[in-house]
Amino acid sequence: MRTNNISLLLIAGATLLTMTGCLAPRMQSMGSAPLPAFHQPKSAPDGEKQISLSAEAFGTFLAAGQNVEQVNAGGGALAFEFHPAGAISPLFMNASVSGFAGTLQFGCNDMPCSKEYNAWLATGDGDDDYTFWNIQERILAGAEFNLGSHFFIGAAGGAQFYQGGGDYESKRDRMEKAGLVKNVDEKFDWKPTASLWFGPRFGEGGAIAFEYTVNFADNVDDWNALLGISYFHPSGFHGTVFTSSTTSFAVSLGKSFLF
Repeated sequence: MRTNNISLLLIAGATLLTMTGCLAPRMQSMGSAPLPAFHQPKSAPDGEKQISLSAEAFGTFLAAGQNVEQVNAGGGALAFEFHPAGAISPLFMNASVSGFAGTLQFGCNDMPCSKEYNAWLATGDGDDDYTFWNIQERILAGAEFNLGSHFFIGAAGGAQFYQGGGDYESKRDRMEKAGLVKNVDEKFDWKPTASLWFGPRFGEGGAIAFEYTVNFADNVDDWNALLGISYFHPSGFHGTVFTSSTTSFAVSLGKSFLF
């Protein structure tokens, strides 16, 4: 009888949650997205040293993220990479930094949200645009291998740090104190990160790369992933179309210098 009572209580509680929609939406810092600097495939022959410096500019187009929407942002990134010579030439170290800023609106697209939060969204305050800015730093170590003369594959792991500010960060802090949202990270934080990329080579230094990056978190639902498709021209110019958990669609253009 006691077991049946407990089961009834659990069912009643679940029904109440469903009917009232009393789940606080989860909010993330925009800086927790993977840093948008894409791996430049090594063009030097195996065994030779290569140093590369890459600059990127990127922008979003009415993107959406975890319970945010109408994300309009732009920024840039710099990446430095070093491949040693000799037998360990497939190994490399990469250091990248990016900065971006923009506006967004609060939304409810990741889970059933509470009546209180939805009521706030319907107000003028809930319909406003909020500014944000972020600086990101990333350190990676990994390896890239040539499979024959026309195909490459690589992987790397490391850590990403970020710092952010703006109206959005201030607002989500105040809303968490009021019980309307749940923040899964701070505006200053860091995440373990890992990347995998592969693709075909063509010409003298030309390549197409498919790259997947994930920033890990304690909760799997809060992992941030990025998937990009890049074209690298032999001249060093490159472009990428990518999607991520916090910016659903973006374009990046850049130039790499090899030494």
